[in-house]
Amino acid sequence: MDAPEGVCLSQQLSQVRLAYPRNTMTNSTDWTVRSLRDDSQSTSMALSQGSGHERRTDGEDGDGDVIQDFGSQDFFCTPDFITPVEQQFCVDFEGSKENIPALGSAATMTPMRVKRPRPDVFGALLNSATKGCNPRISSPNEMFMQENPGEGLVSSGKNVEMNGLDLFPPNSRARLSALRRRVQSPTCLKNPFLPASDEVSPAQRRPKACGLQGNVGGNGLSRYRDDFHEVQEIGRGCFSRVYKTVNRIDGCFYAVKRSHRQLRQDSERKQALTEVQALAAIGAHRNIVRYHTAWFESDYLYIQMELCECNLSELRADGKLSLERSLIDVLWQITQALSVVHTCGLAHLDVKPDNIYFGNGAFKLGDFGRATRLDGTIQIEEGDSRYASSEILNDDYSNLHKADIFALGATMYELSRGLPLPSSGVQFQALRQGKLALLPGYSLPYQLLLKDMMNPNAKLRPTAGDLLKHSIFRKITGSGDK
Repeated sequence: MDAPEGVCLSQQLSQVRLAYPRNTMTNSTDWTVRSLRDDSQSTSMALSQGSGHERRTDGEDGDGDVIQDFGSQDFFCTPDFITPVEQQFCVDFEGSKENIPALGSAATMTPMRVKRPRPDVFGALLNSATKGCNPRISSPNEMFMQENPGEGLVSSGKNVEMNGLDLFPPNSRARLSALRRRVQSPTCLKNPFLPASDEVSPAQRRPKACGLQGNVGGNGLSRYRDDFHEVQEIGRGCFSRVYKTVNRIDGCFYAVKRSHRQLRQDSERKQALTEVQALAAIGAHRNIVRYHTAWFESDYLYIQMELCECNLSELRADGKLSLERSLIDVLWQITQALSVVHTCGLAHLDVKPDNIYFGNGAFKLGDFGRATRLDGTIQIEEGDSRYASSEILNDDYSNLHKADIFALGATMYELSRGLPLPSSGVQFQALRQGKLALLPGYSLPYQLLLKDMMNPNAKLRPTAGDLLKHSIFRKITGSGDK
């Protein structure tokens, strides 16, 4: 049947379909339009009247197929706009939902993507560290690393070096840990308060440089800010400030002491580490403020210690140390602390009310910044002169442990009297001569004990062990020799 002359080109195009070219080696983008066979000659004539180009090809059966090329047309020349023969879909708002064709799943519609496996960067470091040992391949990442030794070490589009210094994990916490591992370790310092048998000489060498300075904080990383939440400042001294903090990991309160100024010189750091090394050498004791750890950060020294409630000066101001029984309890506990310190071969040299704390139900001796060895092998720095004995003021360091006994006696005398000790003058000299004023309201044995502890002759003063055996502590210990 002949096609009418008025048939428009769009209706004729609805009778054609898309087809790939016969030659599969041609480019996939060269689309052609292959017409269906038609017995009517008018269809070919109508197509020949269009603006496209026509060619006939003879197949194996001798029949010719009309190939219409629309590449040169300016009328919707792409195959996306060719009207299909059958309707692709229909929208029937009133019809049954069963007639609605189901849409394809997202999994089938999404094209498959081949992803390169993420390289195991730290596994590569481990392999490089054990190079030559032929480690067993335990993961696809390791296999990928061995098959492509020069590829795959890419993070965020930037090449990552294999020297172990420029590897940054994508996770922020892992990055922080990696940077901390890169920090150059400082020299393993010798602790002068430890016995010679406990010294570790092979480790006292500076390791090779690792690319960063030898303290945390140089690259904006703060161990103090990361590990602790600062609550408030609770103390301030001549060399440092003390803050009440909360550890972000265990949720407990700690006292963190921070030096006032930056310590860039080795001599300054050595002096600042006196307290740290002394407390570490003494060890844990119920009547000594516990030391946890210390570190340098941006040339400041941080010391994490046990948090106490208050010191004796604050208790005295509140009127909680006016009874003799309370003072004897303080004297007993601090004498135990001095006994431990002296047994370790150390002297405190700064015993005073400000350095005696109360926490966890016990009185504790703290602030070992002036600590030294009893044998005088370490440079001695005098503490508060109000509590210093006459031999210390005269540079006689032959009885350093007896100097601590004098300072403790002066501390108890000040607390009993309720007035601060003089720093100079006649009363200052009278105390060094053993002339103590009477203390109304206190027993005679207690006053005599304080007088023995402040004896001008250091050799006549009792030791810490002798004090613990005094009869005045009988009610506390249940025994006594005097």
